[in-house]
Amino acid sequence: MTMNDYVAIDFGVGEELKEVEETLQRSVRSDSPILTEIAMHVIAAGGKRIRPAICILAFKAVGGDPRNMHSAIDAAVAVELIHSATLIHDDITDEGEQRRGRVTAYRKYGVHNALVTGDFMFVQGFKYGQFLSPESIRIAAEAYERLAEGEMLQEQWRNNPSIPMEEYIKIISGKTASVFSASAQLGAFHGGGNDEQIEALGSYGTYAGIAFQIVDDILDITSDSNTLGKSVGNDIREGNMTLPLILAMNDGVDRKLLSDVVAKRNKPRELVENAIRMIRESRCVPRSIAIAEEYVELANESLSVLEPSPFKTELERLSSSIVARAR
Repeated sequence: MTMNDYVAIDFGVGEELKEVEETLQRSVRSDSPILTEIAMHVIAAGGKRIRPAICILAFKAVGGDPRNMHSAIDAAVAVELIHSATLIHDDITDEGEQRRGRVTAYRKYGVHNALVTGDFMFVQGFKYGQFLSPESIRIAAEAYERLAEGEMLQEQWRNNPSIPMEEYIKIISGKTASVFSASAQLGAFHGGGNDEQIEALGSYGTYAGIAFQIVDDILDITSDSNTLGKSVGNDIREGNMTLPLILAMNDGVDRKLLSDVVAKRNKPRELVENAIRMIRESRCVPRSIAIAEEYVELANESLSVLEPSPFKTELERLSSSIVARAR
């Protein structure tokens, strides 16, 4: 499965995702033409919209009333706006050149304008959140609190090759999986799910989000820039430890070279390319895929509290498709 194939899958909620897309575009219109232009540059890049899909499927999986679908749409839009804002800030911090196949906002429009746009989109996200309940705001706020904590923890371990596996999982649970979890919980909450269902769908989102980040780590090693939509090997260049890299070091795949490439702040291109080649040639990529599959299994097991339905099946298919990207 290619990235484009993955994006094309709508998991049976294509109409709702179309409404999410239209609402996203309306939400970033501003009296400032340049602000609107930059926000549209980010929104128009698209992405997989996997978080909105999870939110809507969770709403339907707990038996949500179609007449209340607007609340799930608003929640999905709020999450996606805030998520997009964090990506703008991430690109500035990481000095990323591409995002989703497009030049990053700060590269095209400058750091100042990109920062202001990120702040604008963040506020717009919570502006949409005002139409939701206090419980929705709490779920979203706690997710982005965990995201911020995950980002800070990642920064603490940057350029440090001795990171324990549990710290790596803690990082990605915060910076990636927390938003997946919030999306699922918000959908279940607005669908009228009970506490057990909301908690179970939160667990589903967490495990699916961990699998998603592991697959992103794998693609950073195995893919190419055109398919990935950004430079390959970014994590290694930035000094971030990823699962394939951790496994390679623990397996003794030229530990000295890998330690050097992680620890160096200014990495020669040849050193990065050698590290990528060594990891590709090891057994660490298949092992990473197997670990991602384990998290997908945990995600799908979390859905056992739900009654059988096409939407539960689509949630299972969605999580399984995450790992298919890496094959």
